[in-house]
Amino acid sequence: MDAAAVRALALGLPETEVYDHGGLPAFRVRGTRFATMLDAEASTVNLMLGEIGIREATAAWPEHCSEQWFAGRLSSARVDFGTIEPGLMRELVTDAWRNRAPATLRRLLD
Repeated sequence: MDAAAVRALALGLPETEVYDHGGLPAFRVRGTRFATMLDAEASTVNLMLGEIGIREATAAWPEHCSEQWFAGRLSSARVDFGTIEPGLMRELVTDAWRNRAPATLRRLLD
């Protein structure tokens, strides 16, 4: 996958918008960030999966996912989208969206 494909995955989810987050493109649903793309040279994205989701992803796919900490707390999973299978990337982006979307929106994907 490439950055454009990850961006398309995120923007394909209900009520997702892209915005500038410290000079980096980020994605939010109803004002809550669920993903941040990293440096244009990198093939990684940070996904806000929640603590349990982050730990599960990094345990299941350590070759693609790593824990990211910010201000002393587990904040996201860094996912290397350059090496991951597209179906799994879609699942992880959707999980991050679900983690941050309100229940009324999550029902749209059920």
